[in-house]
Amino acid sequence: MIRDPQEHSLISSLGWVDGGSLWCFEIDSGQQHKLEIGNAKYLTLHVGTGGMFAAVHHFEGERLEITAHNFTQPEVVLARCIIAGESRHIEGDVNVWKRLPQNYVAYLKQPGWSDFALIQIADAKASLQTFEWYDDKYDKGYQGIIAATGVPGSHLVVVSVQRDSKPVIYDPHTRKKVGEILLAGGHGNPTLYFRRKAPELWADDYDTLMVLEPDSWRTMRKARLQVAASGTAQFIGQFAFDADEQVCAVARPFSGDVLGLNPKTLQISHSVKLGEQPLEVAVLRDLRVFVRDWKSGQLSKGALHRA
Repeated sequence: MIRDPQEHSLISSLGWVDGGSLWCFEIDSGQQHKLEIGNAKYLTLHVGTGGMFAAVHHFEGERLEITAHNFTQPEVVLARCIIAGESRHIEGDVNVWKRLPQNYVAYLKQPGWSDFALIQIADAKASLQTFEWYDDKYDKGYQGIIAATGVPGSHLVVVSVQRDSKPVIYDPHTRKKVGEILLAGGHGNPTLYFRRKAPELWADDYDTLMVLEPDSWRTMRKARLQVAASGTAQFIGQFAFDADEQVCAVARPFSGDVLGLNPKTLQISHSVKLGEQPLEVAVLRDLRVFVRDWKSGQLSKGALHRA
């Protein structure tokens, strides 16, 4: 779930619920809408700057689209990148790509090869490249590539692999793996977020949230946030900051609640019980939280209270 920087709306897309559509919640009116923006199998969403976001339309590999949107009119496609076969085509307002992430990943079927690839959009042009290091060491039926996150102030990209606790530091200029980041060993599906208010990389690894120092990639602090019965483990859901990064909200589908963490210490400062299985979460400046249920996509809302 992604939040409008003006806190007027929330956008989400759970593939098993929404398919290739956007789910939109208007915070002020409380209305929910499903917005049809294509017929992809599922979407992944990426926040930009200036109220912009991108939607990656995942088909069965033969085709990929990336569309540019503004939170004010999310159903409107401002620009579109289309990759099909050997074609790389960009249409619409080319200037909007300057306010969107440059790096995306997807599974593609191209003439001569089929694999996960890095798609980069820069200077109104799209390029793609496969990862030489993504080889038989990985169980490719079980460990897909899920995200590529640009390192601020660098051309390097951190690539997350499914069920793997060692995101890869990748140099797209040389097309080489240049390092790894060691997480908690939970074999989760790491989500990576570089904070705006502090030089920190935040990452989740199954049941653990970690804060790392960019460049050295050493662990500065970590917290296991979902306790399970002996010999088992249960994952946490999405983590998200408020606009000022004063609190980090963490959804916990197996506890039916949302925790509010102090970003400086990772100590639990707030919480709210919502029931069901919260998977996606957004938090506002006033500490209101909104979640979508793991299986149904149902919306629940509440407010974080001092723990």
